[in-house]
Amino acid sequence: MFESGSRIIRDGGKLAFEYVPDRVVCRDVQMKELEVNFRPLVSGGRPCSSFLTGGVGTGKTVTAKRFVADMASYLHSHGGTMDSVYVNCRIRNSEYTAILDILRHFDPGCPDRGFSAEEMLQSIGRHVASGARPFVVILDEADSLLRNNGRNIIYQLSRFSESLSGRASLSLMIISQTSISGMLDEASISTFRRGNTVRFNLYSRDELRQIVAARAELALYPGVISGECLDLVASLAEGYGDARFAIEVLERAANIAEGEGGGTVTADNVRTAGAMIYSDVSESKLEDLDLQRMISLLAISRAMKGMPHVTLTAAEKTYAVVCEEYGQPARKHTQFWTYVQDMERSGLLTTEVRREVDGGRTTYISMENIPPREMGKKLEYIIDAKGYEAGSREFR
Repeated sequence: MFESGSRIIRDGGKLAFEYVPDRVVCRDVQMKELEVNFRPLVSGGRPCSSFLTGGVGTGKTVTAKRFVADMASYLHSHGGTMDSVYVNCRIRNSEYTAILDILRHFDPGCPDRGFSAEEMLQSIGRHVASGARPFVVILDEADSLLRNNGRNIIYQLSRFSESLSGRASLSLMIISQTSISGMLDEASISTFRRGNTVRFNLYSRDELRQIVAARAELALYPGVISGECLDLVASLAEGYGDARFAIEVLERAANIAEGEGGGTVTADNVRTAGAMIYSDVSESKLEDLDLQRMISLLAISRAMKGMPHVTLTAAEKTYAVVCEEYGQPARKHTQFWTYVQDMERSGLLTTEVRREVDGGRTTYISMENIPPREMGKKLEYIIDAKGYEAGSREFR
C-alpha cells in the first residue's frame, strides 16, 4: 500500500490550493490594477488600500499573495523593505481572533487570552513603528468577519498609519466574494475609494485550459497528460469558471492514474475525477429517456472506448450494432442526430463541430461529467431493470 514510486505526479505541492506560482495565469490585468493602487507605497511608503472582489476560484487570493510577494521583492532589489501578513477571516472570524493572528506575526508566542483587542492593536502599532517599514495586511473572506461584528478592526487598521511616521505605514488589502460596502461604516468606506476595487471575473474555458496546463507542467512528469485531457479538464470546469475546481479535477485524475499504474492520465481518469467531485448525471435523468435514446447513449458510451470524444459517424455505426443487440430497428441518420441533440440539451453529452485539415467539417461527441464505461454500465442496468431483454423486441 502506497509503496510504489510516482510515475505521474512529480510535485504534488504544486496542485495545492495554497500554492502560489511565480506567475498567476490570466490575471495580468488585475496585477496591473494592484500595481497602480499600491504605487504610493512603493514610491514613498505611504499607506494604500485595495478591495478584491469576485466569485469562488477566480484567483483573488493567489493574485493578492503573488502581488505582495512581488512588491516585497521589488522593494528589496531597490534597497527597500516591507512586511506583510495574511489572515483568513473565515477561520479567524471574530475581531479578537483576527487581531490576534496579526499580532502573532510579530509575536508568535502571544497567548490566546490576557489582552483586550485594544491592547493588541496598540502592540501591533508598536511593532509596525519599530520596523520602520510598510506593513501590508491581507484580510481574506472579510465578509465573514464583518458579519460577525468585525467593523471596528477595519476602521482601526484603515486609520493605523495616522499615528505612524517615517517609512512605517499599514496598508490594507480586503478580499471578499461579495461587496462589503453595506457592512462598513462611512469612516471605513472613505478609505476604500471606488477606484481601488479590483474585480475578478469568472474564468473562461480557454483561461482554465491555460491554468491547468501551467499547473500540470509544474506538478506532473512531462508527457503524462495529453492536450486533449487538459481540454477535458477545462470543459468540466467551464460551467463554474472556477480554477480551484479545475485544479482539483487535475489533481484527482492524476492520483487515479497513479493508482492504476498505467503511466499516463487518461480521459476516463479525468471523467472519473469530475464525477467524484461533482456530477450532473443522475439516474433519474437516464431513466427519463425512452428506449431509443438510451440505446443511442449506450452506443456513444461504447464507441468512445476511453477516448476524449468520438465522431458522430463512428457513434452511429456503433448505434446500429447496439440496436441489433436489443432487437430494435436502427433509426436513420437524421433521427439519430435528433437523439444526440436532445441528450445534449439534457446535459448528458456535448457536441462540437470542427474543421478538418481537408476542409471538411466533423461533429465530435464528448461526455464530460462521467466516464463512458460508467455511463454504459448505468444504462445497461436501467434497461435490464426495466425488463428489456437483449435480442427481444418487447419489454418483459
